[in-house]
Amino acid sequence: MTKYRKKMGNLKAQSSMEFFTLTGLAFLAVIIFVAASANEAKEFRNQKEFFLIKDLALKLQKEVAIAASVESGYERSFNLPDKLENTVDYSIATRNRTITVNSSKTVFSVAIPNVVGNFTKGSNKIEKINDEVYANR
Repeated sequence: MTKYRKKMGNLKAQSSMEFFTLTGLAFLAVIIFVAASANEAKEFRNQKEFFLIKDLALKLQKEVAIAASVESGYERSFNLPDKLENTVDYSIATRNRTITVNSSKTVFSVAIPNVVGNFTKGSNKIEKINDEVYANR
């Protein structure tokens, strides 16, 4: 009977050891999965910010292109948000026939026809007077 009890004790200890080993491996797999998911989420946010910046730059490019292609007397007012989707802070620079939109993580530049002035957050006015395009004159 004592041999039987020893053998049962060893089986219980082995089962307990296997349980903790498998639990540890499962916990490790969960940690690896969470870390990979967090990295993917960060990459997704960075891509989203890039596309928001790019979209704004292309919108401004289109506004200038329309103003440059129409006759003198064209005038249009539009607003630019203080932050893109209430989270992404940005700045706009107009130099050497390009518009550059910057954020803390990304930059996007597009070519534009010649424009006098700069675009700002908030209210903007673009107009064409005597074949010259003005931004916030």
